[in-house]
Amino acid sequence: MITPQQKQHVRELINILYSRAGIKTQFRGEVNEDVAAVVGDLLTDIATCSDAFRWVPKPTGGKASVLWLVKNISQSVMAELKQKQSVTCMRARILQYKTSLDMAAAGLGY
Repeated sequence: MITPQQKQHVRELINILYSRAGIKTQFRGEVNEDVAAVVGDLLTDIATCSDAFRWVPKPTGGKASVLWLVKNISQSVMAELKQKQSVTCMRARILQYKTSLDMAAAGLGY
């Protein structure tokens, strides 16, 4: 079972990504395992253009989970993310995944 604190951690990560990329919206959707999978794929793509996530290991089993995100993306990483990023690349990657993220949050799968 995913705790409210774990859901909040993932929601904060998504909103930090949005904010840092200059996207003027907040993610308010339901955090579930499909959302975690989308975020995991997004982080993998962002790692191609940013040093901030290159050290993050790939999820075992192929898909990121909420627990994997909480374990591997700490508060200190999120604080660093607020300061370091290739904003242009990051924005493009986030916009590519935004619809998938919203659909996953609505329970429409990924």
